[in-house]
Amino acid sequence: MFRVKLAFLVMVSAAVLAAQTITGSITGTVTDPSGAVVANVKVVGTNVGTNLTFSATTNEAGVFNLVFLPVGRYTVSAEAAGFKKAVLGPFALEVNQIAKLDVKLEVGEVSQSVEITDVAPILQTESTQTGAALTAETVTSIPLNGRNFASLTLLIPGAISTSPGQMGTSARMMGSGSRPQVNGNREQTNNFLLDGIDNNDSIDNRIGYQPNVDALQEVKVITGNGSSEFGNVGGAIVNATLKSGTNQFHGNVFEFLRNDKLDANGFFSNRNRVARSPLRRNIYGGTFGGPVIRNKAFFFVDYEGTEQRTSGAATASVAPAAWRTGDLSDFLTKSNQIVRDPLTGPDVASRTPFPGNIIPTNRIVNPVAQKLFSSPDLYPLANNAGTGTLGITSNYIASQANRLSNKQGDVKGDFRLSDKDNVSARWSVSDYQNVGSRAALPVFLTSGNFAPT
Repeated sequence: MFRVKLAFLVMVSAAVLAAQTITGSITGTVTDPSGAVVANVKVVGTNVGTNLTFSATTNEAGVFNLVFLPVGRYTVSAEAAGFKKAVLGPFALEVNQIAKLDVKLEVGEVSQSVEITDVAPILQTESTQTGAALTAETVTSIPLNGRNFASLTLLIPGAISTSPGQMGTSARMMGSGSRPQVNGNREQTNNFLLDGIDNNDSIDNRIGYQPNVDALQEVKVITGNGSSEFGNVGGAIVNATLKSGTNQFHGNVFEFLRNDKLDANGFFSNRNRVARSPLRRNIYGGTFGGPVIRNKAFFFVDYEGTEQRTSGAATASVAPAAWRTGDLSDFLTKSNQIVRDPLTGPDVASRTPFPGNIIPTNRIVNPVAQKLFSSPDLYPLANNAGTGTLGITSNYIASQANRLSNKQGDVKGDFRLSDKDNVSARWSVSDYQNVGSRAALPVFLTSGNFAPT
C-alpha cells in the first residue's frame, strides 16, 4: 500500500511540475508618510472583471505578496488602524508577471480613503526576462491575413521570419505555417504554450493548435532569460492565454472576407498579363462569456470557421499523338535513342531495333494504355508547346482547385471554490481539412490533409 501511495504522489507531482505558471503576482512594500515600513497591513487585490478578491498581510518588513492571480485588470487596497484606506488601480496584470506596486499610507481614519486611479506603468523589477505581452486589444485590432496569431510574434523586438508568407496563412493544421526566428535562434527552438500547457507538435516543434484570435486574452512572448520553469528550448517562449468570463456578459461576432475580385494583382503578373488567381475565403465566428454565478463561476465559449476555395493554372506532361500509336521516331531524331524489340534478345545490346523507332500498333496490348489513348476526356492531347529535349515537359495546360475547411472552438470555465482554491478547465477541438478538388489531369490523384485536433 505504501508503494502504491508513493507512486501516486510521484505521478501527481510530475503532472504539476509539467505545467507552467499561467497566473501573475503583485508584490510591494507599504510605508507611512515618513517612509517607514508598516507591518500587519491588510492588502486586498480585486479582479475588476470578476470581483474576485485575494488578500495578504504585510510582514515585519512591510512587504506583501499576492500570488497566483488570474490575469486581468486589478485594483489593490491597503488598510490599517490609524491610516486612511489606500486604493490603487485599475491596472493590467500579465501572465507570469510579478508586478511591483508600492503603497504609501496617509494618516487618518480607516473610513477615509485615498484613491489613485492613474497608476504609473508597472516596471519589471522582479525578473530579468526580456520580451513583451500582446494584449487582447492588440491582437484583435491588428489586421492579420488568415487570422494566424503566430504572425503577431513578429511585433516583438528580436523576432524575424524568413518565410513571412507562411505565417500569414489561414491553415490551422497541426504544425502548418512558419514560426519566428528570435535573437538568431532557429524557428525549431521556440516553445509554444496555451494556458501554460505544451502546444508543440512532436515532429518539428511547430504549433500544435492555433486558437481563435478573438478568444485570446494575451500572448506573452519571452525572448530571453526565461524562468527555469519553462525549459525545453533556447528560443522564444510564446505563452497564449484564452479569455475567461466576467460578471458582465460580453461577446462578438465576426466575418472576414477575402475575394480575388477585391485583390490587387501582383506587379509581375500585371507585367506578364497574367490574371489574378481565383480565391474565395470566409473566416467567421464569435465569442461569448459571462457569469454562471456572479463573483463565483464564469464561462467563455468561442467558435471560428474557415472556408476557402482556390484555383489556378496547372501543367502536366502527356504523350503526343504519335507516341500513342507507337511512333517514337522523335526519340531517334531528338535524343539519338534507339527503341529495341524486347522479344528479340535476352539483353538490351543484342535486341533488334524497331525500324525507324516505330512500334507496330498490334504490339500495344496493355488495356490501360489502350483505354487512356482512346479517351481524350481522361487523357487529353497536348495543348501547349512543351519544354525539354523531347518537348513534352509541361505540354498540357489545365486548371487545379483546392478546398480548405476548418471548424474549431473552445469552452472554458472558471470556478472560485474558496478563498484559497480556484479551478479552471478548458476544452478545445478543431477539424481541419485541406484537399485538392481538381487536378490538371483527370487521371491524377489529388492530395489532402485531414488533421483533427
